[in-house]
Amino acid sequence: MAVVLPIFPLNTVLFPGMSVPLHVFEPRYRSLVEELTEPVAAEDEPERSPQRQRRFGAVWIELGHEVAAEPGSGEEGATDTGIPAIGEPGTTLPRVSATGCTALLRDVRSYEDGRYDLLIEGGARFTITDLGSVDASSPEEYATASVSFLAEHRGSNVDEHAERVRELYETYCDRLASIGMAPDISRDLPKDPIALSYTVASTIVLDQAEKQRLLVAEDAATRLALAARFLRRENRIVAAPTLYNLPAGPFLDRGVSFN
Repeated sequence: MAVVLPIFPLNTVLFPGMSVPLHVFEPRYRSLVEELTEPVAAEDEPERSPQRQRRFGAVWIELGHEVAAEPGSGEEGATDTGIPAIGEPGTTLPRVSATGCTALLRDVRSYEDGRYDLLIEGGARFTITDLGSVDASSPEEYATASVSFLAEHRGSNVDEHAERVRELYETYCDRLASIGMAPDISRDLPKDPIALSYTVASTIVLDQAEKQRLLVAEDAATRLALAARFLRRENRIVAAPTLYNLPAGPFLDRGVSFN
């Protein structure tokens, strides 16, 4: 059964269970937050629409920008980022992935000028079946999409894959810690293989295209096998003597995602 969700493009891949801070200042996404946080009468709660359930669909931007410069920042390009599109490259940007994750509003802080700071948490994976049309001339109209939720399967030999990933992840944490570049991650991994696959996927330092590959994996075993491949590579990189000459930005940049 298809469900309609508001669509929020991000330059970060959101995974189930993952928490991400967002700063919202563009008019269309400020409108979205206002609708998501608008009080609803108790008698209307059972019929509350998806747009009013404090959740939206977060999708990774494959091409284009998540946000231009914030107005008043003094940076160039302080304009709207446009309506998201999927499929073949075109003139509309940003172009987003067809597979994303629902985002639940966990905390909202509003400012007098209409901006918001949000804390969102990843919920369920989905694939976009139809991206609704939006009047691009309206700066306050955000995109919506019909989505189908993806089932979560364990996959074949998942326990063996999970055990190997735990070993590689422990090595990964040890090697990063030994050179003072450990990201803010926990070594207390979930026992459930599906939850494990998402926790590891969200905490390894990878580029977003690789993160998206992990998100779209068909089952936990496939995701864990791919994560193990990435961990082997990253463990070799961290152990390389030339690592100290590499920029630390990818390891240290854990700031707010701006929208």
